[in-house]
Amino acid sequence: MTSEKILVVEDEELIGQDIKFLLEDLGYEVPDLVPSGEEAITKAVETHADLVLMDIMLEGDMDGIEAANRINNQYGIPVIYLTAYRNEEIFNRAKLSEPYAYIVKPFEERELRTNVEIVLNRHKAEQERIKLTELTAKNEILKRSLNEQETLLREIHHRVNNNMQIISSMLSLQSTQVYDERDLQLFQDSQNRVKSMAKVHERLYQSYDLSSIKFADYCKSLLTDLFSAHRAAPTVRLKLDVEDLSFNMETAIPCGLLINELVSNSLKYAFPDNSGEIAVSLKHYNQNSYLLTISDNGVGIPDEIDFENDSSLGFRLVHNLTNQLEGKIELIKMGGTTFKLLFKELVYETRSGIKDTITTASKAKELREAAEKILNHRIKDIDEIPADYRELLRDLQVHQIEVEMQKEELKLSKKEIMDSRKKYLDLYNSSPVGYLSLGMDGMIKEVNDTGASILGISLGDLINTSFLSFLRSDSRLIFENYNDKALATWKKQKYRLELLRAEGDEFNAYIEVNPVINPDGSFKEFQLTLIDLNMLN
Repeated sequence: MTSEKILVVEDEELIGQDIKFLLEDLGYEVPDLVPSGEEAITKAVETHADLVLMDIMLEGDMDGIEAANRINNQYGIPVIYLTAYRNEEIFNRAKLSEPYAYIVKPFEERELRTNVEIVLNRHKAEQERIKLTELTAKNEILKRSLNEQETLLREIHHRVNNNMQIISSMLSLQSTQVYDERDLQLFQDSQNRVKSMAKVHERLYQSYDLSSIKFADYCKSLLTDLFSAHRAAPTVRLKLDVEDLSFNMETAIPCGLLINELVSNSLKYAFPDNSGEIAVSLKHYNQNSYLLTISDNGVGIPDEIDFENDSSLGFRLVHNLTNQLEGKIELIKMGGTTFKLLFKELVYETRSGIKDTITTASKAKELREAAEKILNHRIKDIDEIPADYRELLRDLQVHQIEVEMQKEELKLSKKEIMDSRKKYLDLYNSSPVGYLSLGMDGMIKEVNDTGASILGISLGDLINTSFLSFLRSDSRLIFENYNDKALATWKKQKYRLELLRAEGDEFNAYIEVNPVINPDGSFKEFQLTLIDLNMLN
């Protein structure tokens, strides 16, 4: 049982009812039977008709041809003409409206059924082809937009890194004017913190994937710089054991700052005799969690220092960063000092709920507004960040959100294209009509299963075979004349022709040939529709 709706437009009540019963017997739904062109236009839209059977001569001021033109042009609904008139003038006028089929009354049930099946299938295939073309074009727009966004995002990461390097250099220059040992240490600590953040941006703009960084490489570079900045003695060893992990920027920055604080603490206070070992380990813990362990075998933290309530900037910063990572940190004072931090990679609303908020690249303004709205909920105490850096940070995160959204839409768009292509190919191959694509020389470039079956040869053997080999010698001139006419007028040509199957049987064929042009106006191919009239009879 099919679910297609067919609107019948016929001013003779008895004939209309006859057609309605025939269609319903074939399994189609007939939502209405109307006698005029004006009603046909209204009902075609109201009933969401898939096909209209249209009598040419109707009551009222509008005949079937004018109504069919409006229905097809405005709403894209295919029309089959039904008429008892064989008048050449009416026939030619009807042809100008390019109907999907033309049935002369009285007709057989088989003729009606075959035409309806062919038209519905052909219309579906055309709609899928249009959808596929639109999706492909949209995909190209998204790709271009994504490339532009990634270029811009890479540039912003680069700018942020450069500005942080300038801040670091300024702190270094300023520290040469500081003579108090404690103040000098504060300058150096601030410089190291800025460097640890700058390294994240440096890694991101050099990375192929702008959304995450390889944390093992980052750790190795960060710790090498820290040991150098603190002028660690050769007898202070580093043991590094970090799994091959990638973190997004929101997780990498606070995690890097934590490593910076805790390792700096060990380098400053753990080894008064300049000898010992610092170990940094980062591994998966359970399925979605990570365990960061930073330890040293030095003198340990004095008992009088309360890690949970200490007011020093370093420990306050460690607690704030732990909260930012939504993690739990534990201090173990045994055989030196060990910190264990358990955390998960931060996943914000824009990452987890992205499918509900994606927009097309053509709506860049709305996309930016949505990203800024999300951003405002994500950065705490943004007013405390220096103005120049705050502007850079906003630009960076907004663009990163935009890129993530567009990447997700690009993924969905590709899936839509694949689904649409599969539907189109299914319709194309299962159609009761043969479809072929021919070159200017008549060589077959593409053919569906039905076309191969009609010609009596396997689909694979037909490609790069000349269509002329299926024509009788007296049919070749007719075929070439219609092709020439199609090229001269750039209009579809319809005709009947005697063809030969591969095994030599002759059969009557109905052919439609449509010339297709390239965007530059040059000839691309002939699209040929083939119906075996012997099968219809």
